Amino acid sequence: MASNIGIAETKNARRRSEAASSTAVDAAREEATMAYVEAHGGRKDKLLVSSERPRVRVRADALRCLAVPLSRDGPERQITGVLLDAALDLLRRRQAGRRRRRNGRRVLLGSVEEQDWLEYVSSLPARTAAAAGHDADMSATGARYLAHDTVLFPVNHQSHFFVAALDVAAGEYRILDSSNYGRRFGPRFYDAAMSKIRGGVARCVAAAGRAGAEADAGGWKLRMVAGLPAQTDESSCGLFAIKCMELWDGEKLERGFTMDDVHELRRKLAGELIFWELNEMQEVKDEIEFMARKMMMMMSSSSPLRNCGDRVKLATLGGAGGVCVCY
Repeated sequence: MASNIGIAETKNARRRSEAASSTAVDAAREEATMAYVEAHGGRKDKLLVSSERPRVRVRADALRCLAVPLSRDGPERQITGVLLDAALDLLRRRQAGRRRRRNGRRVLLGSVEEQDWLEYVSSLPARTAAAAGHDADMSATGARYLAHDTVLFPVNHQSHFFVAALDVAAGEYRILDSSNYGRRFGPRFYDAAMSKIRGGVARCVAAAGRAGAEADAGGWKLRMVAGLPAQTDESSCGLFAIKCMELWDGEKLERGFTMDDVHELRRKLAGELIFWELNEMQEVKDEIEFMARKMMMMMSSSSPLRNCGDRVKLATLGGAGGVCVCY
């Protein structure tokens, strides 16, 4: 009996040791990723994430906002539409393998790029749309919307992101906004933001063959959803939009979240995109892994870096070489 207890204790100790080691490796990789992004953040020519299916291209300058400290709240911390769409591609990939429905509803995730297209389609005269060969695309888009119960659109208006959740059966857009711009600017803010999107959706649904759809869908109402998690800074609206699109089931959020969850998403998103299995930029992954290993060695050695108490930043400068900065 004593022998069995000893074996069990040894196994448990080994599991705890492995878990601690894994946590340390993950922390080092996260720190190295942030340092790498910060070091290359000024470059518009350096591709960090590249995938063909889905087609994703994210350059270093688009990821730099994720590495800006919380203390510097402002425009430089706001994510772009390119980065938001990349995060949604990652989310679609994860959720496709786990479930097809939320709360029994078929949910479709839109994109910021789709907003641009819907606004373009809305502005075209009918004959121009047909002459430009958009009819087939509009029909396919409308059929895709009608095949779902809820369509989630990330909307960017006046540098502010929110989510418009279209309830197809109810003919209603439910507005999910973390900072509730309506309190500051009134419902006209959302009317202006959604005007052309509603027009584009209406034309696509009509092109899909739904009788009277253009007139009906063009008049679908907007309704503000109350009681959502509150955004307490001026730069995380895009990240809140990602969380809402992850969790909205057509009627409510599947679970609540806080600013701490949003900050965690900001810390982890760069690493999740770069180390995504579909990311073809293997050289970037290898350089960050090298930095993380080097960081682990320095932190576990007798180096004074181990006791600096603050962030240790390893910035890659050319290939696998590095400069260590402690502050």
